[in-house]
Amino acid sequence: MMSEQVNSVARMSPIMKTACFLEHVATGGQNDMAFWKKWTQEVWFGPKESDDVVVQQPSQPKKKKKAKKTKVVQQEDYGEAADDAPIPKTTPTVRDYLLLDSRIRIFYVVVLCVLLGLIFPTAISYYLGEYQADLGNCNTPTQNRFECMSGSSVALTQSSCEAAGCCWDSGSGTPKCYHNNPTRYTYKVDDIVQESDHKIIVDVSPERRQTDMFGNTMSAARIIVRAVNRDHLIVQMIKPGQYEDTFRLMTQDEQTPFSQTDFQVSVSMEKRKSFAVVVRRASTGDVLFDTSYGPLAITDEYVEMSTTVPSEYIYGLGQGERRQSFKRNFVNYGKTALYNRHGADSYHPFFMAASPASGLFHGVFWDNSYPLEVQFSPVPAVSFRSMGGSGVFHVLAGPTPSALSHQFTRDIIGLPNPLPPFWSLGFHLCRENDDPTAGRKTLEQMLASDINFDSDCIDLRLSGPGMGAVDQQTFPQAADDRQWLRNVGKKFILAQPPHVLDIDQFPGNSWILRNRAVNSSTDEDYETGLRFETAVHYPSYPLASDLLDLYDSMLQPDGLNLIDNWPSNENKSMCMETDRPRGFTPERVRSSMTNNTICLDAFHPNQQLEHVAVHNYYGIQHLKALMDQAYGYPFLYLNRASALGNLGRAGYPGDDYTANWASMKMALVQVMEMGLFGVSLSGSPICGVYNSSAVIDNLAEVKEEQLCTRWYQMGLLLPFAHSMTKLNHRARSPVDWSVNTQRILAAYIQHRYRLLSYYYTLLYEASVQGTPVVRPLWYQFPRDNQTYLLSEQFMIGGSLMVCPVMVQDDTETSIPITIYFPAGTWYDYYTGDWIHSGDGEKTIVTTGLNHLNMFILNGSVFTTQEPGSSAEQTRLNPYTVTVAFPISSNVTGWLYVDDGKGLEKPAHDWIRFIFTSDTFTMERVNFEFSGSNDISTLVNRVRILGLELKPEQVPPKASYNAYTRILEFNELNFNWHDSDTYSLTFINP
Repeated sequence: MMSEQVNSVARMSPIMKTACFLEHVATGGQNDMAFWKKWTQEVWFGPKESDDVVVQQPSQPKKKKKAKKTKVVQQEDYGEAADDAPIPKTTPTVRDYLLLDSRIRIFYVVVLCVLLGLIFPTAISYYLGEYQADLGNCNTPTQNRFECMSGSSVALTQSSCEAAGCCWDSGSGTPKCYHNNPTRYTYKVDDIVQESDHKIIVDVSPERRQTDMFGNTMSAARIIVRAVNRDHLIVQMIKPGQYEDTFRLMTQDEQTPFSQTDFQVSVSMEKRKSFAVVVRRASTGDVLFDTSYGPLAITDEYVEMSTTVPSEYIYGLGQGERRQSFKRNFVNYGKTALYNRHGADSYHPFFMAASPASGLFHGVFWDNSYPLEVQFSPVPAVSFRSMGGSGVFHVLAGPTPSALSHQFTRDIIGLPNPLPPFWSLGFHLCRENDDPTAGRKTLEQMLASDINFDSDCIDLRLSGPGMGAVDQQTFPQAADDRQWLRNVGKKFILAQPPHVLDIDQFPGNSWILRNRAVNSSTDEDYETGLRFETAVHYPSYPLASDLLDLYDSMLQPDGLNLIDNWPSNENKSMCMETDRPRGFTPERVRSSMTNNTICLDAFHPNQQLEHVAVHNYYGIQHLKALMDQAYGYPFLYLNRASALGNLGRAGYPGDDYTANWASMKMALVQVMEMGLFGVSLSGSPICGVYNSSAVIDNLAEVKEEQLCTRWYQMGLLLPFAHSMTKLNHRARSPVDWSVNTQRILAAYIQHRYRLLSYYYTLLYEASVQGTPVVRPLWYQFPRDNQTYLLSEQFMIGGSLMVCPVMVQDDTETSIPITIYFPAGTWYDYYTGDWIHSGDGEKTIVTTGLNHLNMFILNGSVFTTQEPGSSAEQTRLNPYTVTVAFPISSNVTGWLYVDDGKGLEKPAHDWIRFIFTSDTFTMERVNFEFSGSNDISTLVNRVRILGLELKPEQVPPKASYNAYTRILEFNELNFNWHDSDTYSLTFINP
C-alpha cells in the first residue's frame, strides 16, 4: 500500500509533489519515518519523468549486512527497522524537513562558506582599518568620466586599458579608456603628521594600485595644505625626496589660520580611508577645488591631479594652441599641451574660473615646470598631467578678476616692475629681408609720410645664428643704420637668440650636455643643434659671465627681443636615438616633443636637472641672464618663450600668425590671456607675418588690404604695437599699402599716440595691482554672464571699450556687426555722442572700413595728449582730462608721470582727478619728479560728457553743446608743479 502511494506521487510534477507532501504532513496520515525515507529516496532523488513517462528500474535485492552495535544503536535512536518489520507511526514536522533534507543541508553549507569566506574577513579588515572595498565600476555616464592612459606611449587597446585598471568603452563613447568610479588611482590616509590652525600635513599611500597606468611605481606621498594668507591657499603633493617648500612664493608666508581666510577646507583625516581635499568659498559655499572625483598619482615621471570647477567658464591655461575664442571644449574632453615650442611658445598653467550663480571668480595655478597636459571634462573638471615634478596647486580666492590679478602677481610671479620705458608704447617696425637697403627705405618713407613710429630692429636676424655681437659680415650696413636711427630720434631693438656659436665665447660656464651619463666638458659632449644651418651650442642659463662687454658689439641697443628661446633647433631628428622612452607625453605633442628643439634627456650641469624639467622655463632663464646686466637706463625686454608672467620684467611680442581673419581673432585672445598671466606689455605682429591663406577662413579670396586695415585698427590699441615682415613674404608696414590705406593707418597710429599717457598710467597700475592693460569684457563686468564668451570685444583699462570688425566685407564699404553693451551709459569715443543706456544689450552697428568702434563708459576718467611724431615728442604736449557722466557721488581718475631715468623706483608724480556732481578737482598725491623740459606737467583741457545743463548753468569760461551734452573747458593751464591742487566748479549755482 505504501509502495503504491509513493509510486503515484513519483509520477506527479515537482509542484504537485510538494503540495502532496505538505498535505500529508498537515493531515497526519501515515506520517512515519519509513514513509519519509521512501519519499526522499524515490521521489526527490529518484528518476525524473520526461514527457509524462516514468522510467522505473527493477528492484534489486538488498544484501544483508551485519550491523555493528554502534550502528544498531543509531538505528534504534532514529527508529529504523527492517523492511519486513512493522513500521511504527511517526509524525515528521517542518523542523524535521529543515534539518534532514539533503538539499537544505547543501544550502546551509553554501551560506556558511559565504559567511566564513567573505563577510568574516571583511569585518576583520574593517575592524583593523586596513581594507576598503573596491567599489569602482564602469557604469559611468559619459559626461562624468575621467580619461585614462591619455598620452600613453603604448598603443591604446581594450587589453592595455583594462590592464591599467581602467574601463573600456567598446561603443562610440568618449573617451574610449576611462577611470572606473571611484577610480583605482587613489591614496589612503596613513598618518596625520600635523594639524594646526593654518597647516595640515597628511601622509598617504596608494590605496588600490601600486603603479600608475604607465607602469611607474606609486610610492607613499605627503599632502600639505597651508593657508599663506586670507586669499591664498597651497595644496601640495610630494613624493619621498621632494621638499615641502618647493613652490613659488614672492611674499612672506603669513601662516594665516584657516578660520580667518575665505576658504573652508575639508581634508580627509580618517586613517585607511580614501584621501581627498575639498576647498569651498567660506562666504558662499561654492566649491573652488575638489580632488575627490578624479585620479591622483605621483611617480618619478608622471603626476596627475584633477579638480572640479564651478562651470565651463574658465580663462587662461595658455598658450597650448591658437584659439579664436575663450571657450574651452568641455563637452568632447578637449586637451591642450602646455609645452613651449614654435607656434605655442608660452607656458602659463593658470586659470580664472567663474561661478555664474554668484558672479564670483577664483584662480588656480599649477606650480610645476614639466611638460603638461590639461584636459577639460564635462563634469566639469580640469585634469593636470605632468611628465614629472610634484603636484602643487595655488588656490586664490578672488573674488573678482582684478583681485585675482593682484593675488597672482603679488604672491606667485611677482608684480610687473620696473615699468617698460615710455617709448615702448609707441609703434615699432621689424623685418627680415635679403635686400640690405630695404629697411632703410621703409623708414625713410615712414618719415616722409609723417607716420609716427618709435623703433626699428633693422633686421630680425642681425645677430646671426647665435647671441651676442651683430653679424656685420652678413649685414655690413647695420652700424650705419643704427646711427641713422639715433640721428632721427628713433630707438633700436636688437633680436637675440639664446644659442652660442663658440663655447669659448663664455669660458668657464656650464653648457647643456648631450645626456646625463656624460659629465665632462669636451666638444663631443655638448648638446649641439642647428640655427640658420649653422652648428650652435646651448648655454645652461643663467650664465655667470658678464655680458656688458658685448654691449658695444651689439650696436648699443635700446631694447632686446629674445627670440627662438624655447630653445629652437633646426635638426628635427637628433633626439630619436638618444632620448629614452617615456610612458607618458602630452597627447598633442606625443609625436613631436623634440621637433625644433633639443633632447629631453639633455643635462643641465649647473642645475643638475634633465632638460625636460627645465624646458618650459628656459626662455625666462635666458631673460634673467640678460636682465641681470646693469645697462644703467630703462631697457625694453621682449621675451618669446614666456613663463611665470616673464617674471614681471619683459613684454611679449606675440606669435607669428598668417594673415587671415581667423589669426586676427587668435591674436586678440592671446593678448587678453597674456594680461591674465601678468604680462602687461603684450601684442601681436599686426596683419600677421606670413602671406594670407583663404583655406582657414573658408573664403574664395582673402582681401588682404582690407584685412590689414582692420587688423591695424585693432592691433594699434593693444599694449605693444608692431609690424613684422618675414623673409619672402609680403611687407606689412603702413607704407607698403595703397595711398588711401596709408592715410587710414596714419590716422589710427595718431589715435594710439593720443592715448599714450592713459596706457602708461595703466602700466603703472599693473605694477602695483597686477591688473592687465587690455581686458576681456567679463574681467570688467564679472557679474554679467552675457560677457563670459565674448572674445571679439575688449576693454582698455576700465574706461574704453573697443569693438573691431573681424569679418570680411565683400562690398568693401561697410558691414553690420553685433556689439554687446554691458549695463551702463556708453558714449562714442570720437564724438562724445550718447550711444546706449540701461541694462546689457546687443546692438547691430554698421561700420565703415575707415572706422573702429570705440566707446567710453560712464564714470570713466582718463587723460589724452595731442600726438607727436614719437612717444617722447607726445610727452611734450599738455593733457586733456575726460570724464563721462552720470556718476555716483564722485569718481576718481589718475595720471602717472615719471622721468624715465630710474630702474626699480623712478622719481614720479601721481596726480588724482576727482569729479563730483558739480566740481572738478586735481591734486598732486605724490611729488618726486623735479620736472623736465621733455615732459609736460600741464593740464589744459577738461571734457565732461553726458552733462545736461540749462543755459544759465553753463560757466562763462566753458563751452557747452546742448545737443551732444558735452561741456568743455580750455586753456586751464594748470601745472601741478606750481600748485598742489586745482578746483573748478563746472555748474553755475
